[in-house]
Amino acid sequence: MRVILAGTPSLVLPIFDSVFHSGAEILSVITNPPKSRGRSGALSPSPVSVWARESGLCVYEESNLEGIRNLLPSADVALVVAFGQLIPEDLLTLPKRGWVNIHFSHLPQARGAAPVQRLIEAGAEMIGYSVFQLDQGMDTGPIFFQSREVPISGLTTGEVWEILIKEAANEINVILSRICEGEPPIPQSEYVGRVALAPKISTEEAKIAWSQSSDRIVGKILAFNPRPSAWTSFRGERFLVHRAIRAEQKDEAALASRAALTLGEIVRVDAGVFVATGSGFIRLAEVQPAGKRKMSCEEWLRGVTLGIGEKFE
Repeated sequence: MRVILAGTPSLVLPIFDSVFHSGAEILSVITNPPKSRGRSGALSPSPVSVWARESGLCVYEESNLEGIRNLLPSADVALVVAFGQLIPEDLLTLPKRGWVNIHFSHLPQARGAAPVQRLIEAGAEMIGYSVFQLDQGMDTGPIFFQSREVPISGLTTGEVWEILIKEAANEINVILSRICEGEPPIPQSEYVGRVALAPKISTEEAKIAWSQSSDRIVGKILAFNPRPSAWTSFRGERFLVHRAIRAEQKDEAALASRAALTLGEIVRVDAGVFVATGSGFIRLAEVQPAGKRKMSCEEWLRGVTLGIGEKFE
């Protein structure tokens, strides 16, 4: 089996490492060009590039994929996971079995750049991944494989990624073998569910709207962890919220008895930081004040004095 791998972030490495150790012949690894990082602006290669070089593999790091055109017909399949570039349409059919993508939803649900984030945000309780053939559309190609669904209630996007990546790393070599042996894909069905599209999330969208319900806010906080991170303003500075939970029913009743609550108001700090929302209350669990590292809310409370009635904006 002759394979080309295309990906960029570190989260894909367990999958690529699994293919590498399967005995497949990896013709090349395609990744994004180095980017400037930090204050120095020094160029740093992508995690996939570092892994490929350490593994003794050929690496292609150009934003223009024309340079690999002549190599593609030698490949049985090109595997794409979180690559970050669109594959030109005229290159899609050059590998013998085309370009195969791992997408973290059961397609046609959540087509787009942020499927896990959008599903968590929408309150999904289960999730799986799809292996499908790229075509000229956005995640519209026929499907080779769909995984079992796993429970995700209360998990962040980062935690769900880890689960799905582990599952895919365990299964990908069998899937690729079947594809290379000629197993045909199945066209996608029509989709009529809640999360049809999963567009990229902007930093501005990740700002917490305290007028929303507690369930909605908790869903966004979990969905936007690890990036772009849900945020609000506190004492005039940006304040990140990485994890929160809806207040328990016994706490809800006690907190709701207070009169004239305002949105984003801190209403209790003795058993955690409870905040009023448009419907119900949330308890902060993991936060990151401006200029500080990520920490538990309990640790934050040891270093700050909060007043009842202070607000997140």
